[in-house]
Amino acid sequence: MTDHASTLKRLSTGSTALDAILGGGIPAGSVTVVAGEPGSGKTVFTLQALFHHARQGKKCLYFTTLSEPPLKVIRYMQLFSFFDSRLIEDRIVFADLGSTFRRGGVDSFKAIHDLLPSAAHSRTFVYDLSAGIAAWGATTLLVGEYRPEDIGVAPEFAIADGIVRLTTERQELTTARQLEILKMRGANYVTGRHFFEMGADGLTFYPRVRGPELNGEPPVDLEDRVATGIAGLDALLFGGLPRASATMVEGGTGTGKTLVGLHFLLEGARRGEPGILFTLEETPAQIRAVAKNFGWDVAPLEAQGRLLINYTSPVELFTDRFLDVARRQIDRVGARHAVLDSLTSMALSVPSQRRFRELVYALTKHFRAAGVTPLMTMEVAELLGAAQLTGHGVSSTADNLILLRYVEVDGRLERAVSVLKARGTGHITELRRFLIAGDGAHVGERFRDLRGVLTGIPQPEGAGGRLVARRSPAKKTRGR
Repeated sequence: MTDHASTLKRLSTGSTALDAILGGGIPAGSVTVVAGEPGSGKTVFTLQALFHHARQGKKCLYFTTLSEPPLKVIRYMQLFSFFDSRLIEDRIVFADLGSTFRRGGVDSFKAIHDLLPSAAHSRTFVYDLSAGIAAWGATTLLVGEYRPEDIGVAPEFAIADGIVRLTTERQELTTARQLEILKMRGANYVTGRHFFEMGADGLTFYPRVRGPELNGEPPVDLEDRVATGIAGLDALLFGGLPRASATMVEGGTGTGKTLVGLHFLLEGARRGEPGILFTLEETPAQIRAVAKNFGWDVAPLEAQGRLLINYTSPVELFTDRFLDVARRQIDRVGARHAVLDSLTSMALSVPSQRRFRELVYALTKHFRAAGVTPLMTMEVAELLGAAQLTGHGVSSTADNLILLRYVEVDGRLERAVSVLKARGTGHITELRRFLIAGDGAHVGERFRDLRGVLTGIPQPEGAGGRLVARRSPAKKTRGR
């Protein structure tokens, strides 16, 4: 962007997130078309911005071509917190243009074309309107119910400095509201679709999932280690997890993944480093009950701000909102540790594998940029036998990969743990016993006098290393 463009005056929409998407706000004196289907939030979008500027002492005009009078629009806007009746008439003036040229009811700016005798007259009207607005120095929003094919032919899109499109998209049983900036002259806006919600405060925007700016990434010091809080596990990692590195803990159901996350957070809290548990499975009450079962009272840590338990229902999860909320909470509590339990539940809520991988990648990069050490859990389908890493394609995103699994020994199930990867640093590759007792988890000794432990059904070794019992065919361990 040139120096001249960077000095272009911009007007805030009243939403910091939306201003960031727009590249700083709406250019002053511009004409922007706000297009969308019925119920997409166009009117709320416009009036929310107008009330923001009215509060700053600016004069705003709202022309309606709706068949219902402005009074009806005002009645519905009173439901939102941004509405202030004291600003009506003094700062925001409503005028009904429909009374001037209505023929059977006009529903938006787009419908004005139906009142003009030809396409040539439409183009002339739009051009004259644009020239008049420019002469007045007004910043204008033209709101209309446009279809995607209208954007290429309607004359207002040709003269518009900006085009903002609001849509609703069906995702299984829910509907996602999305905003896309198709055009914004003189602005370095963020391309793509951005999620937004409509609530009592109006529209809340969440910029689409993206990685952070790399110039803000702190330097990596592999010698700076973070304790896991599990006796014996740090030894396998030669001193703990490198700070700000991303760790994936994978394992079958009941192997202790959530417990590993709790150990990690509690150890950090005891050392004065706040942590956040982002849970998509157990509720905060369930998490507290699990902690209490191992003799851990998390209430004081929560009261002191050293531990935050954040529950998100996977049924209501939207990727952009989740990342935005996670970043805000990390900043609010000054978190240094974060656990996401689990990616398996998150994957069920994301509409595509690509979108899911983008979210996991963005989460890990934003955590690193904030100096947070993240630990994520994910379930592996296999119970015994060859362990296969998740097919979601996110294991490569992690710097460290810890695998929990079951092993059958003498007709009973035992838990085992191994470190499969520790990026940039050494680690012990042995499969060790993973024991869960009344005070939590700890890593035990390696499996001795057994062969084929990785198959999940090991066999005892005889003298000279020969097998006493017949060995089952072993499947190869695969990883992605």
